[in-house]
Order: sequence, then structure tokens, then C-alpha cells
Amino acid sequence: MGICGSSSPDITIVPNKYTLDVDNDCQKNCFNAKQSDSSIKINSSEGVVKKTDIQENNKTNKKSDKILFNIQKNENKKEEVKKEEVKKENNNIQNNNKINGELSFKNKNQIINNDNNDNKENNKNNKNSNFLNVIESKGTKKRSISTHELSEIKDLVIKKEKNKESNPKLSEIKKVMFDSSTIKSKDEKEKDEKNQNEKDKKYQRRNKKSTTLVEKSRLESKFKEEMKLCVLSQTLIEEQRGDPTKKYKILKRLGDGSYGTVYSVVNNQTGMSAAMKKIEKVKENEIDDLEIKNEIDILKKLDHPNIVKIYEFYDTLTDFFIVTEYCKRGELYGYIKNYYSENQLAVLFYQVFSGLSYLHENNILHRDLKLENIMISDIEKDLNTKEDYFWIKIIDFGTAKIFKRNKIEKAVVGSSYYIAPEVLKQKYNEKCDTWSVGVILYMLIVGRAPFDGKNDDEIIESIKIGVYNNKHPKLLARSKEVQNLVSCLLERKISKRLSAFEALNHPFFTKFNGRALFCNFNEHEIQSYLDNLLNYKFQSKFQQLVLAFVVHNIPQSKDTRIILKLFRYFNKKGNCKLTKEELTTGLYKFRNKNIVDSAIDDIFLMLDGDNNGYIEYEEFLRACIDKSTALNNDNLKYAFKFLDKDNSGTLSVDKIMKAFVKKGNDTLKDIFKNSIQEVDKDNDGIISFNDFRELMRRVQ
Repeated sequence: MGICGSSSPDITIVPNKYTLDVDNDCQKNCFNAKQSDSSIKINSSEGVVKKTDIQENNKTNKKSDKILFNIQKNENKKEEVKKEEVKKENNNIQNNNKINGELSFKNKNQIINNDNNDNKENNKNNKNSNFLNVIESKGTKKRSISTHELSEIKDLVIKKEKNKESNPKLSEIKKVMFDSSTIKSKDEKEKDEKNQNEKDKKYQRRNKKSTTLVEKSRLESKFKEEMKLCVLSQTLIEEQRGDPTKKYKILKRLGDGSYGTVYSVVNNQTGMSAAMKKIEKVKENEIDDLEIKNEIDILKKLDHPNIVKIYEFYDTLTDFFIVTEYCKRGELYGYIKNYYSENQLAVLFYQVFSGLSYLHENNILHRDLKLENIMISDIEKDLNTKEDYFWIKIIDFGTAKIFKRNKIEKAVVGSSYYIAPEVLKQKYNEKCDTWSVGVILYMLIVGRAPFDGKNDDEIIESIKIGVYNNKHPKLLARSKEVQNLVSCLLERKISKRLSAFEALNHPFFTKFNGRALFCNFNEHEIQSYLDNLLNYKFQSKFQQLVLAFVVHNIPQSKDTRIILKLFRYFNKKGNCKLTKEELTTGLYKFRNKNIVDSAIDDIFLMLDGDNNGYIEYEEFLRACIDKSTALNNDNLKYAFKFLDKDNSGTLSVDKIMKAFVKKGNDTLKDIFKNSIQEVDKDNDGIISFNDFRELMRRVQ
């Protein structure tokens, strides 16, 4: 039976007369040769070859040559390893040249040679694997070679192995292929090493830069997450134990407020003036105690330049003591007989409505606004008009209440003359406060209350009727804008009465510069504060908390007044809730737009300590104030003592947690721990005042 199946054609093996052709044409000829009418026969016993088709004999000869090359390849394994090393070196050259953009012609030839070598290797492997299959004269059907036929092929291979020296073409090809590669790698060894070293250095620099950027990004992300932890104003105000007179020296009695007596005091440690309200506890009267604590809780939440600021409070066995900022100019009631120009009234009441709008936006009813509860913290003379302008504070939150929107209040609370008619009817909302402001405005213009009487009962009846003298000569002598404002505030119908926010936008304040005069500053004097604002940086939440405590407890000064004017200038709405848009627009007036746009997100993140979406006055003040002044030695000692409750002279994480965090917070605890470690030289978890001062001086 023949080799190729049913057709049983014979095969002729031609002795080797040709050198190895390493071209791809060999493989193509092996698989694509047409054998249509060829008849190849062999007589194995006689070794006689019948040549029916010389082309087919040549193809068969080439197949056996490939077998020989494969054997030659196996015997020269070491040379192939060297060749592989040369290939790797050439690949390195190729990569280096690609990086530098300077692939030389010499390297190109080497790469081409290597590519050809790879192709040849693939061709050889394909030919060797396909040699054991014989293609039929018709079709592509394959079968295995018989043992007898394989034996004849081996004999031929052995013969060719003995005569390999007689094949100069193969030897020459191998010599050129290996020797030229070896010579080339030696010549360029130093250059290759140099290129590789440069490549490694570039990689190291790139990797280092990449690592640095990743680490920076990670730290920035961590810092931003840390900044999202709230700094609430109530965390800066703490209930104190013991006798307050040991810390404060009482100077004089200022007057009586709701439920208590107010004294002028001075802090023995800092020398700062303050007001102390003493409220006597009523035995077995828990309701009064709750109302007092309610006043304290409300004051702790407030951050507005026209609302009195609370520093701390004491709860003793017999009394409550509330320590607030001191307004040295006294009550507005003491200035009732003064004549006020439209501009003076505009500046004064713009502040009142700003504070009141802030209260109402935070769902707080004051319910007892009157001349006695508006304090004058300072008086400033305008250089252009030569008029005195009041800086005011709303005080006394003893009757204040947190209210719910669209819910009617019923408790009758307030003072005669100022109480709104709907309060007397036990059906009112936050607009009862704007009625009281209308009464105050009328009194400063006319000199008497709009609803009067011989006693409280007559006054109450007059208020219920709601008719006041709107034709009084002093009122008629005023501008139409202020007359209209009075009538809009003393409107009996609640739905028609102005809200505090609506009052801020009344034409009276626009025409008579209620806001403009209050925001009057010299552009030169605000430059340093703007620089502080744009460069405001701190390293941790701990530093932010300490700075917030210090700023909260420093008294008002010339610097803080200028910063307040700048804050008012930015806050176009007048509610002392500075939005990102307002801050951005304001900074455009003084700094390059591109600089502002690139920094505004980080600035706002830094400023918005309680993450409520807007910047309040003290948050703005912390950024703008000169840090060397705010964080001076005396203020830092005061802050250190606030944290050092047991007066040991040292601070630990637990002490800081007790001072700033009312509930457990592992995240803040880790932040405080990391802050301490920065200056904890002996790593014992405890820092001294000097360490604390070093840490805080890093705030910019």
C-alpha cells in the first residue's frame, strides 16, 4: 500500500544536492506545490530513482534539508542562547532609541536581522512539524509516514550530517548570522550600558515623581476629609465649675435683665472686659432652670457680629452665671433723646435687621426686642459726613425660642410698648420681632412710643387697637422712605408686614447707604487681610479648633472692625451668611480672576469650619486676622489653660477630647494624636506649653 492513502502514489527521495534555503519560499513551496499529474515512485531495494517530475523532487529535497537544520539547531544550543542574549541587547537598544527618538540606521539593520531570524525560526518550526505530513496530489488530505519510510529519511540525514562541511552556504549563513551579532554587541556594549543607565534613571525619576504625586494626592484627600469634620461654635463654649469670681473680678452693676442682674467684670488672667449675668436659681422650680439653659444653648449656636457673643457659663448650687462680651457704650435706650439723621438710622437699623434675619434663618425667635436689649459696642465717626455711627449688639435671649416654620406660637411673651398685637392674641410667628423693631424706629424718630398709655393695661389695649399717630410732625419731617418703612413694620396684618430679610432690601437702606456706609473702608488697609485670607493654611483640625477658640475670645479691636467691614462688603445679602459665589465675586474686585478661580474651592473648604455651606463672621475673621497677633503668647496661654483642666501644665489627647468633643469620635482622636506627635519630642503622648506654642505658630 502506498503512503498517500487509496490512490497509493509512490514517493521519490532525491539525495541532497542543494544547500538549505532559509527563505519563506521554502515553506510556501512545501505547502502550495501543485502535484496534479506527477507520479513519484521509489524502489527501496534497488535504490533506483525514477524521475517523473523534477520539480516535485526538489521540493522533497528541501523538506529533508529542513530536518537537517533542525538537528543542527539542537546540536548548537549554546550558540542559540548567545543569539538570544544578543537579541535582548538589541531590544534594549531599540527601546532606548525609541525613548530618545533617535533610532540609528545601524540599530535598524540589527532589528531587521533579528526580525528575520524570528521569522526563520517560526518557518523552521512550521516546516519541521509539517514535514511528517505528506500532501496528496489532489486535495489537502494528510497521513502519517510509515516506519520504513522514516528509516530511509534517517539514513539520508546521517549522510548529510557527514557531508555538512561540503555545504558552504549553510556554514556561511550561520557564521554571518552569529559572528556579526557578536561583534556588534561588543562594539556597542558601553553605549548600551550608558543608554540603559539613563533609561533606569529616567524611570526612577518618573517613578519617584509619580509616587510623590500619588502621596500628595492622598494627603490632600485625607486633609479634605479631615476638614469636613465640623467645628461648631458650641464646642468652643464650655460649662465651668466652681466660683466664677475667682476668675473674674466684678467691677460694677450694669442693670437688670430678664431673670437676672448684669455686672461688668474683667478676666483676671487676660485682662479682657466682659459682662456677667447672674441668675438666681429658684428652689423646686425646674421650669426656670430649663429656660435659663435654653438661653445658654441658643447663644452657643450664634455667630453674628450684631449678636452678643457668649464666652462661658457656670452652673453652681445657687446660681447660673453667663459670661458674654461687654458693650462699653451701654444701651440704645440711653441715646433715645438724640437726633438721628437718615444715614445714621440706616446704618443702625441695617445692623438690627441683619442680626434679626440671621436669627430667623436659624429658626430663633427673640420675642423681647427693645431699646434696652440693643447695646452700643462702639461709636465710629465718619470722616466724610462727620457723623457718629453706632456698632450695635442684640442681647438678652432669656425669652428666645427655637420655632418651627408655619407653626403658630401661643405663649404671651414680651415687654409692653414693644409686644406685637398677634402675640397678645396668642397666634404669632417670627414677624412679631419685626413689629418690635418698627416700634424702636418710631421711638428714635418721634421720641415716644407709637402705642402709649398710663399703665401697662392701657398700653396693651392701645396695641390691640393698632392705631398709631402716623401724622406726627417729627415723622412727617422725615424722608418718604423712612415713613414707608415704619408703616410696613407696624402693619397689623402679619401677611403684609415685612420680614427681617425683606426689610434689609427696603429702598430706605439703598437710598441712605445703610450698607455702603457700614462697609466703608480704605482699599489700602485691607490688602494684608486679603493676603491672609488667600494664604490661610493650617495642618490639622486641632490647630483650627484652637485658633477658633482664640478668635472667639479676643475682644473687638480696630483690626476686627476693618475685617468686619470687608466681610459686610462681600456679603451682599446682608444676612452674614457668606456664600461661595459672594466670596468669589468679592475677591475679583481685588485679586486676579485666574488666581481666585484656582484657589476658591480650597479657600472655602478651609473657611467653612462647620460645613454648613456658607461662611459665618468668625470663620472669616479667623482667616483674615494677623496670626502673630491672634496667637500671641498671652492668648495661647489662655487657650492652653482652657485645655489643661487639671492645671498639670501638660496636654494629652484625652484632655483635648474632653475640651472639644462632647461625644466619642475616634477620627478626631486620631487627628489630635497625630498633632501631638508632631511636637512630642520624647514620644510619651504629652506636650508642654512650649510644644503647644510651637505647633500653633505653624498656622499661616
